[in-house]
Amino acid sequence: MQQTRKNERKNRLQERNMKVRTLFNELVKKYPQWRLNAVIDEVSERVFLSPRTIEAILSNEGIYKD
Repeated sequence: MQQTRKNERKNRLQERNMKVRTLFNELVKKYPQWRLNAVIDEVSERVFLSPRTIEAILSNEGIYKD
């Protein structure tokens, strides 16, 4: 039971991280004139995460490694 919850949580976080990366790539293509910080800020507003968390997800840092 405990292991199942851990696996489910891990899967949810992996899906969220993929969504963040996909959204980031879409915005970069749609708004090539935007600075990266502006794109990161927009992603953070849409997915309700801090800009620093978005940066960590995009860079595969720390606990956000896949």
